[in-house]
Amino acid sequence: MKTSSQRKGFTLPEVMMALVISMVVFSAMGVLLSRCFSLWVDAQAHWKLAQHARVTRTRILYGGFGVGTGILSATNLVIAPYGEWRQLTFNPVSQSGTREVYGWTGTSPQNIWLKSSADSPAWAFAQSVSSYGITETPLVTADDFIASLSNQLLTISYTLNFSAMGKNFEHPQTIQAYLVNE
Repeated sequence: MKTSSQRKGFTLPEVMMALVISMVVFSAMGVLLSRCFSLWVDAQAHWKLAQHARVTRTRILYGGFGVGTGILSATNLVIAPYGEWRQLTFNPVSQSGTREVYGWTGTSPQNIWLKSSADSPAWAFAQSVSSYGITETPLVTADDFIASLSNQLLTISYTLNFSAMGKNFEHPQTIQAYLVNE
């Protein structure tokens, strides 16, 4: 039997080999964790865009100012240019007054606005506002807003944009609705 003074330690090549194997394992784990985090950020961004798309579609179609104030309850729908915006003006069946939807036709960061009358506060897509006094750019924006009406079929398309962790995400949207009371 060998005593403790007779036992040999690890040789230099064995120590170097162990270090190389450890570095390879830790590097692979780092790459894997980095990729998982990137996929998580992408999934979260797409989820956020999908939620904003659902809320915006609901507000445009069914109204942002109570039941029956959206485009699906519209009479006398008019689509007209409003500078670089597209304006949809209509009268809801259930309430008096006009309602307006504004969408930015360009590609700079903007919003979709819903108004219940000329002097009322607006609802803006992706943010809560009580007036036009907005100084910050919203996190989720909408642009490329196109609206057309043909044979009582209203088609609205726009693109949602979101930036996270240095990446830009886009989510094109199309809403089609048959209007009974054009």
